Amino acid sequence: MNETVKKQLQKWAKQYNTKSFITDDPVQFPHRFHKKQDIEISAFLTAWISYGRRPNILKKAEELHLIMGSSPYEWLMNDGISAISSFKTNDPAIRDTFYRFYTYSDLEGLCLRLREIYLRYDSLEDALHDIPHLAPIPRLQELFYNVNGIPVISGNSACKRLAMFLRWMVRMDGIVDFGIWQSAVKPHQLLIPLDTHVYQISIELGLTKQKTASMKAAYEITEALNTVFPGDPCLGDFALFGYDINK
Repeated sequence: MNETVKKQLQKWAKQYNTKSFITDDPVQFPHRFHKKQDIEISAFLTAWISYGRRPNILKKAEELHLIMGSSPYEWLMNDGISAISSFKTNDPAIRDTFYRFYTYSDLEGLCLRLREIYLRYDSLEDALHDIPHLAPIPRLQELFYNVNGIPVISGNSACKRLAMFLRWMVRMDGIVDFGIWQSAVKPHQLLIPLDTHVYQISIELGLTKQKTASMKAAYEITEALNTVFPGDPCLGDFALFGYDINK
C-alpha cells in the first residue's frame, strides 16, 4: 500500500469515526444504555440481526428493544424471555419468522443462552476469561455453540457480526465504540468486520488477494490495516466506510 492511500485512509478514519456516525448505524442501540450488562446484551442481539438492508436491521432492532424495555439485563434475568412465546405461532404450517432466516424460537434460544451466561458470570467479558486458549471470535463461538446465526469454529465464515460486536466492546476511542472490555480482548486482537461489500472495497485497495470474503481474507485485510493504524486495525473499518462514501 502506497503512502498516498495510507494517508487518505487515515483522513477518512478521522472524518467518519465521529458521534454523527452513530445516528444511522446499528451501534445506536447499545448507546442507549450505561450499565455494562445492558450494553453487552443490546450489542450482541443487535449484531446478531445485522445482516440484510440497513433500514430493515434498524427497524427490527427497534422492535426488539421495545420488547426488552429500559434494561435488557433486567428483562433477561426477570423472565422477560417468556414474552417471546406470545409472538410464536402454534400452527406447524406457519413459520414463526422473527427476522429473515431467524425464527422467534431462534431468538428465544439465544436469549436463554445469554441468561445462562449471566447466571454464572457478572458479564459476558468475564465469561470469555474462562476460555483463554482461543482467539476472541472462537471464544464467542464456543460460548454460543449451536445457536442459530453463530458460525461454527471449524467453518470458513469471516464472522462479520461477531467481529463487529467485538469492535464495539473493545475499541477504546470513546467516540463510536465503547471500550468497556479492557482485559479479555485487546484492540490489536480484533478482526475487521468483513462482509461482501467491505471485501470488494478491500480488493480494490489491494488489501487482500483472497477469492472470497473468508476468514483468511479478514486476517489479510486486518494485517494490511494494521500497517495504517498500528495496534488498532479496526479503526480501518471507518476508513473503508469513508472510502465507499467518497468513491
